[in-house]
Amino acid sequence: MAKAAVKCLEYKPDIIDINMGCPAPKVAMNGGGASLLKNPELAFDITKAVVEAVDLPVTVKMRTGWDGESLVAVKLAELAEKAGAKAIAIHGRTRKQMYSGEVDYKTIAEVKKAVSIPVIGNGDVTDEQSAALMLEKTNCDALMIGRGALGNPWVFQRINAYLGECRVLGEVGISQKMATMLKHVEKMIEYKGEYTAMREARHHAGYYTKGLRGGAALRHEICKYEHFEQLQELAYRVVKENG
Repeated sequence: MAKAAVKCLEYKPDIIDINMGCPAPKVAMNGGGASLLKNPELAFDITKAVVEAVDLPVTVKMRTGWDGESLVAVKLAELAEKAGAKAIAIHGRTRKQMYSGEVDYKTIAEVKKAVSIPVIGNGDVTDEQSAALMLEKTNCDALMIGRGALGNPWVFQRINAYLGECRVLGEVGISQKMATMLKHVEKMIEYKGEYTAMREARHHAGYYTKGLRGGAALRHEICKYEHFEQLQELAYRVVKENG
């Protein structure tokens, strides 16, 4: 992990983040991600090694525990701080929960009380109200938004306006949604090529079209797309039918 962190420096990052919260079976069942929730001492050693290997701030992301019977977030957070981590992000669910069930605000609040470094709250922050609730329930220093941004990159602007200026921004129009979707996929194609990007774009396009009239049929159609022109044609059709 220390060697990997040094390798990352080639890309000039602002921080090095160690993800001890990933619940994906291919990661967590092979000693990575959330598996470290079961071995806080190893998590400490890894964090300390990475901190000593780089000059950048090192942060740690975690979950509340492996399951409901082993909530180790407070202990893990204290060890991370001791190892030199500069901030902690905590998803308020166990690994067993994956992305189901309710967010555990109580454990995030306990982590906040236990350490002096910034604590970032994560889990089900999808709009202005859920953002305010996370801050109110946990007293965390910042918010991390994951799935809530899928097909909704405006969520950051909306939350900032609500929390910082007490403003509620208007809804995003369908034309802007489709234009942003196309720009998003264009950037993916620039980075990965059309073959790979278009297959990954099926997932993202599904979120951009969520809630539209006939959305399920649209998502079924998108899953067959292989070329960007097909997505462009769909975007124009969606704007015409829903504008």
